[in-house]
Amino acid sequence: MKFLKKNWLIILIMGVATFLRFYKLDTLPAGLHPDEAANGLDIISIIDNHNFAAVYDTNGPREALFFYLQAIFVLIGKLTHWAFLDFTPLSLRIAPAILGVATVYGIYLLGKELFNKNIGLFSAAAMSVSAWHIQFSRNGFRAIMAPLALIFMFYFFSKALKSGKVKDFVAFGITLALGFYTYLSFRLVPLALIAIIGYLLIFNLEFMKKNLRNIFISFAVFLVFMTPLFIHFVRVPEDIFGRASTSVFSTGDSGKSPVQALAVNVKDTILMFNFHGDKNFRHNLGGTAMLDPFVGILLWIGFFISLLGIKKVKNFILLVWFSVLSLPEILTGEGIPHALRMVGAMVPLFLWASIGLEWLLKESKVRHITTVGVVAILLISGTFGFTKYFIEFPKYKDSREAYAYDMVGIANSIKANPPGTKDILITGGYGTKTIEFVAYYQKNDITRYELRDIKSLKLPKDKYKIYVDKGWIDDAKREFQGIGFTDELKPFHSKLDGEIIYYEYSN
Repeated sequence: MKFLKKNWLIILIMGVATFLRFYKLDTLPAGLHPDEAANGLDIISIIDNHNFAAVYDTNGPREALFFYLQAIFVLIGKLTHWAFLDFTPLSLRIAPAILGVATVYGIYLLGKELFNKNIGLFSAAAMSVSAWHIQFSRNGFRAIMAPLALIFMFYFFSKALKSGKVKDFVAFGITLALGFYTYLSFRLVPLALIAIIGYLLIFNLEFMKKNLRNIFISFAVFLVFMTPLFIHFVRVPEDIFGRASTSVFSTGDSGKSPVQALAVNVKDTILMFNFHGDKNFRHNLGGTAMLDPFVGILLWIGFFISLLGIKKVKNFILLVWFSVLSLPEILTGEGIPHALRMVGAMVPLFLWASIGLEWLLKESKVRHITTVGVVAILLISGTFGFTKYFIEFPKYKDSREAYAYDMVGIANSIKANPPGTKDILITGGYGTKTIEFVAYYQKNDITRYELRDIKSLKLPKDKYKIYVDKGWIDDAKREFQGIGFTDELKPFHSKLDGEIIYYEYSN
């Protein structure tokens, strides 16, 4: 009872965070994006072929740590043949949901370590109900690991700064190294650390002198844990830079100079939090603000308070963290605002909002600040977050198209086909990653054709089934007529909204 009385607020927050990341996880988001499915194909190679690597290249170079966590649940599904886990979208999404919950607890620890318990609780509450963080906790993209890795790296950095204990320096070295196995944007972290070390050399030189040995120990531990990644980069040096996007310094036909493009990106990035967010339904409810109005206002109050206290290392850390981890967004020449590229800069936003809320409650002389603050966030921001993701988001067919719901439908149909069926796909090649993962157990012959290749298609004499992408149906019919196939391709309707998601024919 003493434990519950002391910790009931963080227990409540963690309960809310867990509910919002696991509620309807098997059906929302509906579908499985090919990028998620590509993870699944690499996981299959891990399980079936024992293909252990630091970086996988099925869908461009991608850091491996996330895949090993996902593989736990894919393997459980394979061994048990439980229908809900047996090569399903859910099998790839349990790990990110767990990581999302862990990140909420992590920001509580970090806020408490850097500032105080109020900031820890407020920031954990804000993240727990944020539709932005909820969405990335419920899809199979490895980006969800970036905030978690950054939180614990800066948590142990802060502890080492305060305590000077070897164990904290070792933990910092380990978490710094593990971060490089999570997501591409983490590779910018050394820039933040250089800035912070420069700050310490100016304002806390005594600490640097006193802990020089511990710093070297931390660096040695970092190098040990980085060894597999270093070996991979020696073998495949082109993977060092990952999948580089178009830069503002090569804006092509946009008509903007690099300086103009950079200024526009900075403006759009600032506006994404309160006004115009990511338009991609894979990352957001198309175009809506990334933060709810309550947290969005508190963010700017806390930001300016933190800016005024920039001489304190904790405030400097937040500013450098946000600035450096925003670079993947503001230096990119396309797709701005982009919530996924900004995921590494998410944590300082919630900490700033918490600083703003604490200041507001203290200035208002509210009693029981901690309880009032947490409850206010959970009720106000929680209402916005739940409504946005669980009520509004599923209403849009764009939310299903963004996650290749049609490819999952085709894959489930293929899984149900009798043995010996020849499955013919008239679809784009990218989406077939989804089919390959979800229909992995189906050993029937599956062949994909582009529209231009239908003229060379020889229809099997035995049992076969044709699947046609709904966007290709008119052209596909004309091509089929050219080879003498005139049977009706019937539409398959979504069980969610009745929309046609693909066409099929079975002989």
